Amino acid sequence: MKGIVLVVGGSSFLAREFATLNPEFPVRYIGHDKVDDPSVYEGVGSIVNFAFAPEMYFQDYDRFLDIDLRIAEYAVRHAVHYVMISTRKVYQQDIQWNAQEDSPVSGLDVYARNKLRIERNLAEMLGDRLTILRPGNIIGFEAIPGRQRMGAFLLNQLAQTECIHITLSPFVRRDIVPVDFFCTVLREILRIRPSGIYNVGTGEATEVGHVALWMIEGFGKGHLVVENPQVLDEFQLNSTRLRQETGLRCERSEVARYCRDLGRRLAMEGVAGGR
Repeated sequence: MKGIVLVVGGSSFLAREFATLNPEFPVRYIGHDKVDDPSVYEGVGSIVNFAFAPEMYFQDYDRFLDIDLRIAEYAVRHAVHYVMISTRKVYQQDIQWNAQEDSPVSGLDVYARNKLRIERNLAEMLGDRLTILRPGNIIGFEAIPGRQRMGAFLLNQLAQTECIHITLSPFVRRDIVPVDFFCTVLREILRIRPSGIYNVGTGEATEVGHVALWMIEGFGKGHLVVENPQVLDEFQLNSTRLRQETGLRCERSEVARYCRDLGRRLAMEGVAGGR
């Protein structure tokens, strides 16, 4: 691998997990407020961006809020490889199941439409020096009160009440990606620098009820309450291209083991402010 990896959004959950799992990797971590400082790009061979303007989760695309665009302008000038973290939500509603990288895209919500706009802008600017990752539902030990991501939402409830409430059917299937696996994929992508789009999933969706029950099993106590039996937002990514390019895969058994490990860790560490 040539040059330092510049990670933008260094305080984000994914960046912190990547740093923990890859302490020997040649990485420079910066906040989004430093992206206009030319000195941070010295010696950089590739860039990963985890930063995203909160406003663009809810409002239409605004180029002045587009952090990726600002970073990409430097990437073009310095001829470095760029890794964009996108979302599986760019795919159309009717092909969320087994979506492939060349499946039709339109965006499920404002956030996804903005990500899709950014994908297209960067592809035009960077060409073959761009890798776009579209991950499934990444979960990890994000036990911070108030966080709404799936893993954090389940763990926080378990720690605070020894009970997990879900507002959909426990049989709803989603492509669950342990953050350890995502970080392994990212490391390999940074090493080989492929161009194009890659889904990052396990290839076999997991029932959300099983995710919750595995966490409870690892935690050693607790129970699951289903408040609404609706089937909502099922998805599974076709990650064949990723496996062919990197040789990496994550089986359902690994997802189960990881969720139990999260529960065990919760039992030992708890949640800040929760217990």
